[in-house]
Amino acid sequence: MRPEGPLVLAFDIGATWLRAALADEKGHVLHRLTERTAGGSRALEAQLARLAQELLGRAQALGGNVVAAGVGCIGPLDIREGVILGPPNLPAERVEVGRVLREVLNGLPVYVLNDCTTACYGEWLLGAGRGVRNLAYVAIGTGIGGGAVVDGRLLLGWRGNAAEIGHLVVDARGRLRCGCGGLGHWEAYCSGAGMPRFLARWASEHGLTQHELEAAFGKELARITVEDISAAARKGHPIALRFLEEVALLNAAGLASVINAFNPELLIVGGSVALENYELVVEKALDRLDEFTLNQVPPVRPATFGRDAVLMGAIALATRPPEELTGGR
Repeated sequence: MRPEGPLVLAFDIGATWLRAALADEKGHVLHRLTERTAGGSRALEAQLARLAQELLGRAQALGGNVVAAGVGCIGPLDIREGVILGPPNLPAERVEVGRVLREVLNGLPVYVLNDCTTACYGEWLLGAGRGVRNLAYVAIGTGIGGGAVVDGRLLLGWRGNAAEIGHLVVDARGRLRCGCGGLGHWEAYCSGAGMPRFLARWASEHGLTQHELEAAFGKELARITVEDISAAARKGHPIALRFLEEVALLNAAGLASVINAFNPELLIVGGSVALENYELVVEKALDRLDEFTLNQVPPVRPATFGRDAVLMGAIALATRPPEELTGGR
């Protein structure tokens, strides 16, 4: 069946996965592709070009006309050039996302934003945030990121790196160094990449031996993951439960800082770590928010689109690009 109306390409470039989709202007996904994100700048650019070509071929087979592409990607970025610049969670120096896609699309518009800003935009236009003028979005996944809509405008910042909330300081003692090099950052303690490292530090501080940890989680210390920690907590293991109380405290500090900074009327929480362990990672933190907040705590909801949050935001970018990227055109 020939699709009605123009089509768009959408990309979610994450530290672990690269998701791509062909969609119509109403946000219906017609075809999708998912691969592990390639390491290295040139390898990632080649992967992106190949997936775009594959989606273009799919559009041609359907008889549709692609008019634009939207991209949500890990940062830091320069959104004017559409370039990823030295991301802490990916071995790449400079990834020219905008140039690569414009070449494949023969100069069609390509809109590139931070992945969590993109997810925030999708929630605002298509999800739980519709009709809201002040919205904050927090993603706790491999890393931690965020986005915000303030007084009805998508917050971007100088080069598109506003709301890098994963690098808020939640531990003034700076016990752990973040992948970006900073000390005490939220991402270093509570993200999917950071939490296992924090477990090792926390256990040492509390006099727990490596043997006790490995017995609690059933594997070598270096192989313990967030999934192992959550599984042990659900079984009632005291070490896991005690550790997650500490994680909840730091998550509460991070979420409170978001609320204090942006004063949202709705807070949406996404990301794989949060959504797959909502009662352990998010709800435990919400119980302690009042210890840290000045502003009123708004309603808090899980992300509407789950793992597709960034992809749906990228579709929104391509079909209804914000004035902040188009200059009001």
